[in-house]
Amino acid sequence: MTRREQLLEVYKHKNIGYVPCFFTDMDFSQPVEINERPKGSGMDWFGVEWEFVPAVMAPMVKPGTKRLTNIYNWREELVFPDLTAIDWEAAAARETAGWDRENKISFMMLINGIFERTHALMGFEDALCAMYEEPEAYHELVDAITDYKLEVIRIIGTYYKPDVLSFHDDFGANDRMLMSTALWEEFFKEPLSRVIAETHRQGMLYEHHSCGYIAPIFGQLAELGIDAIDPLQVTNPVRELKNQYQDRVTFVGGYNNQAVYDRPGVTEEEIRQETRRAMEELAPGGSFVAFPLTVTFDFVPVFIDEHMKHAFRFGEGQADHFD
Repeated sequence: MTRREQLLEVYKHKNIGYVPCFFTDMDFSQPVEINERPKGSGMDWFGVEWEFVPAVMAPMVKPGTKRLTNIYNWREELVFPDLTAIDWEAAAARETAGWDRENKISFMMLINGIFERTHALMGFEDALCAMYEEPEAYHELVDAITDYKLEVIRIIGTYYKPDVLSFHDDFGANDRMLMSTALWEEFFKEPLSRVIAETHRQGMLYEHHSCGYIAPIFGQLAELGIDAIDPLQVTNPVRELKNQYQDRVTFVGGYNNQAVYDRPGVTEEEIRQETRRAMEELAPGGSFVAFPLTVTFDFVPVFIDEHMKHAFRFGEGQADHFD
């Protein structure tokens, strides 16, 4: 087995005697040509205006922006990107040229999932209200966005061929779901099952990204066949979920990003303590990847140093191949 193949065993929920680290063991890409969100301020390819927000080091939809003025008129108002207008073969060649497909996992991030795209188009409040007030029209919009996402996934699978596709769709606030479990089931469970199935058809592992508290739907995500989950913030009962699902889902994260790594003035020892805490809590049993998804990155050198002190401690396996 190559080093990459050994690392991928963790995504098959195995314990290889080593904890892979996002910063050292993965080639990361967020495809430039897929303009779901500009890198700074500007327009995405749906015509939504974004503004860069320094506090979160990322663009957010400009306040007051509504690409859709009325959900009933989405067919008239919404123009989907022309995916045939891009030379995907050339784009993929540029973006994957530096990937080490023998020694690293290739990891591609697809932002603005189905729910996220609806509220980017019409505003967060209107998207949530539409679930209650105009469920038929909202269903139709969700289905159209899902069809578009499936075509994007086919393009990624055909041209980029990453090992892992991280599909972003935030369903949780910090301490609760953004919607009821019943509403999630009604509007997003079936579309997400189509996304997961297409990802697998394209030969990629499916990692679901959802910030916030998602414990109420975790079992259903596992049922749908997700291969991995990130960032699994500590507002969730992380070890309890891992005890129950680690033979079906790889846990990618589980760090206290907000209160430690992203906190202004965080000390080196606090970074090391949090790195050890997550490792000791989640590494036993394997099926764990170290990926503290953060806003800032000043902590990374200390994180990597502390991670590598402990990455080989958990179980027997093929760790000698990683020397």
